[in-house]
Amino acid sequence: GIYGDDARFAALLEDLDTIEKAMGQIGELAGKTDAQSANQLARWVGAKEDHANKIQHVVTQYFMTQRLKVPGADAGDGAMAGYTEKLVLLHKILRGAMKCKQVVDVGQVAVVRELVHEFKHAYNE
Repeated sequence: GIYGDDARFAALLEDLDTIEKAMGQIGELAGKTDAQSANQLARWVGAKEDHANKIQHVVTQYFMTQRLKVPGADAGDGAMAGYTEKLVLLHKILRGAMKCKQVVDVGQVAVVRELVHEFKHAYNE
């Protein structure tokens, strides 16, 4: 297939930006009791969940299943260590995206954003 790694990394960061914006909007709407605010609150919670799911999908269905390959037996210990490092970072991104669904702390978005940057660096080595 045609692989657009840079597009996937850009999408991950865009999803994180949207999650961060949603968290801010949720904070602004919290405590308001009018119907319009309740409606908007529900929509922002849904958007946050959707974008966290998109992150998880890209991590699992693109990077883990299509792009990362187990090094061959003759590749050496360094290749296996690099592969393991990438898998660990992807797992941390998955868990971070899950945590973004559970909280409205933008600090969690910053953690995942840093993990994406770490993974991108490791992936491009």
